[in-house]
Amino acid sequence: MQADFQQALAELTACPEHCRALRADAAWLSGRYTLSPRETRQLLALVRHDGMAHACTLYRMNRLAPLAINFEATLAALGGELRALMSAYWREHAHGHPHFFIESQRFGRWLQARPALASGVHAALALELAGVEAALAASLQDTEAIA
Repeated sequence: MQADFQQALAELTACPEHCRALRADAAWLSGRYTLSPRETRQLLALVRHDGMAHACTLYRMNRLAPLAINFEATLAALGGELRALMSAYWREHAHGHPHFFIESQRFGRWLQARPALASGVHAALALELAGVEAALAASLQDTEAIA
């Protein structure tokens, strides 16, 4: 049960939509996890606490950091589309990759697969994704050299 509790907590932190679903229906947990009554109460208390919104925001900020650094022009070119696209990306890739460049590459390739983007996005994306892929290759070479 403890593993399910930890998994539920991680997924709730990563996905504000899950928090809203749990706040609306406490039975939402039982359909997804095997939890003790105490663990269920603890998770319900957590998602109802004001601080949970901050935890979700902090989690997303940490996921956004490598993308903001590596895709500055792309994100700027997305303009008003950015919020909806980031939410869609995070839904499809609920768990971030701890490697800065792998997460960035995954996002860049995901975005590249969306042809109907605002003017200028694809040009910025192509340039920045090439930089990410070069940095990733160098990073992986450095890792192999150390090992």
